[in-house]
Amino acid sequence: MEKLGINVTWLIAQAVNFGLLLFILWTLAYKPVLKMLNDRKVKIQESLEYADKVKQDAAEQQKAFEQKLEATRREMQAATASAAQAGEKEKERILAEARAEARKLVDQAKEQIAYERKQMLAELRQEVVQLSLLAAQKVVRTSLDEQAQRALINDFLAQTDALGKN
Repeated sequence: MEKLGINVTWLIAQAVNFGLLLFILWTLAYKPVLKMLNDRKVKIQESLEYADKVKQDAAEQQKAFEQKLEATRREMQAATASAAQAGEKEKERILAEARAEARKLVDQAKEQIAYERKQMLAELRQEVVQLSLLAAQKVVRTSLDEQAQRALINDFLAQTDALGKN
């Protein structure tokens, strides 16, 4: 081999050095690097699993939130409907009170009119009595006693009542 320019002792020394270097690298560098890569792979796998778990939790929370939101919407709709019904009942109550008050006012007005009519009729009778007395005195030209005057007036009123009823 020396003819080829290869020194066998040098080659063996190089081979032993290479083997020794390979052994040193294997024990000192390759195993720790493999362990570090494996640890990193495990951490990445754990992180991915944790991310999936967080994603599932977020989806569950989103679903629960949407259910609560829907329940709240239903409650709001029910409360709105209830408030509308209460408002309608209150409106009907107020209208009923207003109608009753209006009827009461109409009844009071009718009573007032009837009372005033009676008063006017009484005043009218008084005036008719006085006018009839004056007329009777002028016709008779003599003074009648009070009892005769009253009889004459009552007769006159009875005749006017009879005429008013016809």
